[in-house]
Parts: sequence; C-alpha cells; structure tokens
Amino acid sequence: MGLFDSMAGAMMNKVMGDKGPLAKLAMELFQQYGGLPGILQTLKNGGLSEQVDSWVGTGANLNVSAQQVGVALGTAVLSGIAGKLNMTTDELSSKIAEHLPDVVNQLTPNGVVENNPALIMSRLMGMLK
Repeated sequence: MGLFDSMAGAMMNKVMGDKGPLAKLAMELFQQYGGLPGILQTLKNGGLSEQVDSWVGTGANLNVSAQQVGVALGTAVLSGIAGKLNMTTDELSSKIAEHLPDVVNQLTPNGVVENNPALIMSRLMGMLK
C-alpha cells in the first residue's frame, strides 16, 4: 500500500469513524468495477441476477452468502482488495455479503441503477454519515 493510500485511509477513518472501513471497501469496489453498474453486472454475470434484481427493485432484498460473493467477484480481485484493506479474503467476502444488499437498495431508491457517479457517490457518502 502506498503512502497516499495510507494517508487516504487514515483520513477516511478519522472522518467516517467506525464506518471508515466500510467506506474504504465501497470505494475500492467502485474503483475496481467502474462504479455501481459495473459491480452489479459482474455479480449478475457471476450467477447472482435474482439477488441483484431484488436489491435494486422495490421489494424485499434477497440475501447472498460470502461464498456466492467470492465466486461472483473472483478470488484474484478480492485478494487484491483485501490486501489493501488489511483483511483476509474471507473477511472481505463476509463484509460484502453483509452490507451490499442494503447499500445497493439505498443507492437505487427508485428501483433504477443510475449511471451518474456523482449522484451515487453523494448517496453513498450520505449513508455513511
């Protein structure tokens, strides 16, 4: 991890408090997959279409397991992100499985995935306050 990453992580923890690690995780996923649409498409391509559709839609959210997340996102990508966040791949997959359904649900309040990075980041930062 570079000096800038370390400083950014420390600043994020200071500003976000106990939600700092969750914010860093969200930022890493967004960066790795090109935003929310990219993350969701990757998950759909990985066999989680029904779950993703439930998170975006206005009904109840279907759960996803850490193992399903690991398969859909891929071990190589998760290992890289986990290393940046000082987590194991299993811990990272569990965090994603725990939080992603609700995060996606809140980022898509009208049941639509908007391809507006500024709006999505604004909603995400509002959730993390």
